Amino acid sequence: MQAVFSLLPEPYNTQVEQIWDLLKDDFGLSYVHITPIPHITWQLGEGYQEEKVISILHELTTKQEPFEVCTQGLNHFSSTSPILFIEVSKSPRLLELHAAIWQQLLPLTLDPSPLYSPESWHPHITLAGEDLSWEMLDEVTAHLQQQNLEWRFVLDNLAIACQHADGKAQVEHIFRFGKGLTESFDCSL
Repeated sequence: MQAVFSLLPEPYNTQVEQIWDLLKDDFGLSYVHITPIPHITWQLGEGYQEEKVISILHELTTKQEPFEVCTQGLNHFSSTSPILFIEVSKSPRLLELHAAIWQQLLPLTLDPSPLYSPESWHPHITLAGEDLSWEMLDEVTAHLQQQNLEWRFVLDNLAIACQHADGKAQVEHIFRFGKGLTESFDCSL
């Protein structure tokens, strides 16, 4: 699997990691540690035509300026088990960038997830996933509501992540707004 997402800036990256640790220590929730990178996902699929996707994201990010993103507290998705997350506000700028990413990458994505289509996309920062039960949701939510999760930060990047056979995710390429591709890592390890 591969995904395009944005890495969170500090101190929010560390705050999400601290919440993950708290949920592991206090509730035994560790599923999110499979993808141990705090992020906002824009699009994902089974794989990309990578050279073309890199070229498109490089071009797209050279034309982007960093912009402010706001979060608005806790929410959850309903599925077999709830997915608890910090909700990201859908600003016009966020929606415009998402639409551009979706439209340009869709023909280059093997088996794209429809959950990330413009009609379905719900930007968020995942806090707990498959090991969170419906019975635990209220207690975990109440525990986290003590924290201020209404944040404002500047988003300045897109990244491509890969997923290894053991499920762990890794950043493969980072693109900075106004600069394009700035870093690449070997994902075959």
